Amino acid sequence: MQNEWAFWQRALAIGNGRRLTKDEMRSLEATTEPQTGFWRKRNKSGSDVPVAIWHDGNGMVAKVGRDMADHADEIWTWCCDWPISEEAYRSVAENGEAWPGSDPVVQEQVAGAGHNSGEIDEAEAFADQVDAAEKGKDAYARIADDEQLAAAQSLRSRLLELKSEGEKKHKREKEPHLEAGRAVDKKWLPNVKRAQAAADAIRASMNTYETEKLRKQREAEAARLTAEIAARKEADKANAPAPVEQQPEPVAAAPTPIRGSYGRAASVSVVNVVTAITDQDALYRFLKDHPDLKNCMFDLAKRAVAKGHTVPGVTVEEQAKVA
Repeated sequence: MQNEWAFWQRALAIGNGRRLTKDEMRSLEATTEPQTGFWRKRNKSGSDVPVAIWHDGNGMVAKVGRDMADHADEIWTWCCDWPISEEAYRSVAENGEAWPGSDPVVQEQVAGAGHNSGEIDEAEAFADQVDAAEKGKDAYARIADDEQLAAAQSLRSRLLELKSEGEKKHKREKEPHLEAGRAVDKKWLPNVKRAQAAADAIRASMNTYETEKLRKQREAEAARLTAEIAARKEADKANAPAPVEQQPEPVAAAPTPIRGSYGRAASVSVVNVVTAITDQDALYRFLKDHPDLKNCMFDLAKRAVAKGHTVPGVTVEEQAKVA
């Protein structure tokens, strides 16, 4: 008997609660035919919606939030790339709990969207939202695990969304009366800049966390190789068969994007960053023909590394950069 849950189970095993990439969807050979399981539908104008799809004996049906959908196939295309556990589905759909990796400030602001009184000044309401979101950044000054990382990305997305919203409204209001431009700038841009600064502070913490995680991965691989070489040497001394080589854990081609429960995902790239000059003579020989050498040698080394050159005389570190 065919297991109707097979697709969802395989998808969940790959994603482990996160949204799947296009390559992962291709590996699952996903089609437009709805599949039984529990899913998460992205909602740009509010909180994401839990979705359950199953066969009721007559055909495929879908429940979106608390409502039954008219056509499961129409819902499927919007949620097929985000499998979730049954536990996560029931906690959100039935118990009204927040999504894993949610930020409380984002949840509150999204839930209250569209309920402001017309008597409230739009800029004041915007400032209040930035106030609340900005204060939330302190919770992510140091990120301890992947769930907190996802929550940090949720708040960062909200802050960047506020920044974008403020910029658009600022431009719209300023356009008809440029003569009052300075007054409008003073009204909006300070809050926009605060949103960006708070989002940048979160990104710095995310960079630190991802860089530390990368360092531990590299150390584990180096330790494995060292142990393997030592074991082979011991085997050679004893004229014994070489030990069976342990296969390393598969390493992803690129770090998994950071996906919060709100807003866009953040890509993570591993880049080489110059952090110190260790041999100025060697560096000088490499850059000796540059006319601005004395003033920008350090900067030139960073540019060269960023372009893929191997630069002598400098320390280069792998660092995770959150986009």
